[in-house]
Amino acid sequence: MSEQDLAISLPTDTSTFSAVGMLPVGRLDDCHALVLADDVAPEEVEALAMSQDAQAGWVGASRLQLSPGVELQGPWPVDADLRRLMDLPEWASQIMILECEPQRGGPLPPELTGIDPMADAFPQAQPEGAELLALMRLRAIARRLAGALLLRGDPAHPNGATRVSRRRRSILVQPDPGSSVNLDVYAPVWLTPDATQTLLARALPGATQRLEPMAGSGAAGLSEMDQAQLERLTELIGADALDRAWREAEERRRKREAEIARAAAAGKVFEEIRDGYAITGPVDASRRDWGFVEVRVGGAELLPLAVKGAKWAGDGAAVYSAIWQPVNAADRDPKRMTPDRRQERERATGLIERIAVLLAQASGGVPVDEDGFLVAL
Repeated sequence: MSEQDLAISLPTDTSTFSAVGMLPVGRLDDCHALVLADDVAPEEVEALAMSQDAQAGWVGASRLQLSPGVELQGPWPVDADLRRLMDLPEWASQIMILECEPQRGGPLPPELTGIDPMADAFPQAQPEGAELLALMRLRAIARRLAGALLLRGDPAHPNGATRVSRRRRSILVQPDPGSSVNLDVYAPVWLTPDATQTLLARALPGATQRLEPMAGSGAAGLSEMDQAQLERLTELIGADALDRAWREAEERRRKREAEIARAAAAGKVFEEIRDGYAITGPVDASRRDWGFVEVRVGGAELLPLAVKGAKWAGDGAAVYSAIWQPVNAADRDPKRMTPDRRQERERATGLIERIAVLLAQASGGVPVDEDGFLVAL
C-alpha cells in the first residue's frame, strides 16, 4: 500500500474535526445514531466494526464504513445544551450518525411486543436487510462500549390528525453491558473431557461431565437450526459462506463414516469420536435457587471474523462455550433482573471469565464475547 493510499484509509484527527464542526442536529430527524461517553476513542469503535465485517474501516475524514453502503460519521461532541435538547443521559458526550438507506418490512407482530426494545421502536414497519444488520451491529458495539442507540422510531400515532403526531419518535435504546455474560474460546487444541474437567475444577468446584454424544446424522450445529434461524444466519454472513460451511461439515461427516466402515471391514473396534461434550458446575453450591455454568465443547464450523486471523484458524477449531444457565432461562432478560438475580449474574460472569482464562491458556485459544468481539482477560 502506498503512503498516499494509507493516508486515504486512515481518519483525520477526529478531535480537530469535532471542534470545527457543529453536530448537524437536523440529520437526527432521519438518521439513527450511536451515543458514547467521553472515554471512548474512535479507534475503539473502528476495532469493533472491523470485527464484524471484513470490509469495515475508515473511508474518509471521520467516515467509518461498517459494510458497503453503510457508514458511521463523526464523532461530534455533545454538550449540556444538546443533551437537554435530545433528552440524552448525563454521560452522553459524543455522537456518531449512521448513514444507511432505510429498509422496512411488515409491522411488529403483537405477540412480540415488549420483548426487544429495538423492535418496539418500529411497530408499524420493522427494519430489514442492510438497515437491520447495521442496527444489530451498532447495538453490539453500544453494549460493549456502554453506549446507546438513538433510533428514529415509528410515529406514536401513525394515523394522527396533527402534524406532530406523524413525526418519527426519537427513542434511546441502552443495552445492558452486564448482559453479555457468556464467552467462547476458539482454539487449535481439543481437550479431552477428563482434562477439561480437571482444568476447570480450579474455577468451578463441583464440575461434572456430560458425555452424551451428539447425533451424527448431519452437519452438527447447522443441522440443528430451524428454517428461521438459517434464514437469519444467511442474512448475516451470506448464502455462499453458509453453503461452504455446510459442505465442509458434510465432508467431515462422510470421512468419519468411511473410517468407521474401514474399521468394521478390518474387524477392528472403532473408538467412538464424540462430536462434543459438556462440563457443568453450580454458580454457588450453597444457593439452590441459583443456576449453573456449563462449558460446551465442540467443533467450530464458522469462525468469528475476529478469530480468522489466527495462524491455526484455517485448519478448523475447537470451541469451548462457557454459558450461564439460570434456573429459569427467562431470568437472563435484563428487564426481569432482580437484585438477587443480578448478584447471581455477576458471580457467573466472574466464574466464566476465570474459566475462559484457564481454557485459553491450556488450549492456545482466543476468547470472544457473545457478540463475536475479542476479549482481553
